[in-house]
Amino acid sequence: MPDRPRLFSAMIAFAYVTAMWRREDWTGALALLVPLAVPLGMIWYAGSLSRLKFTGWAGKRFDRPMPPAAIRVLGWVLLLIPAAVMLALRLRIL
Repeated sequence: MPDRPRLFSAMIAFAYVTAMWRREDWTGALALLVPLAVPLGMIWYAGSLSRLKFTGWAGKRFDRPMPPAAIRVLGWVLLLIPAAVMLALRLRIL
């Protein structure tokens, strides 16, 4: 059984896809799956992502692990930004 953060993030992603399905039909819902994969991957696999080593811009090597909690928090921020914008538009804040 998945842990609570995984289950909760999957429920939020499902709500996004369902809302897009109702608004744009299946093409919009399928187009939303790719952008949702990034924050879900950051939330679900933060431990594995923190151990990756790669070469960044201009050949600089990144080989120190990033804390999994930081990756997970960034994933949550990316996942919840659309909900925050929709809420702000509904409340006419933006």
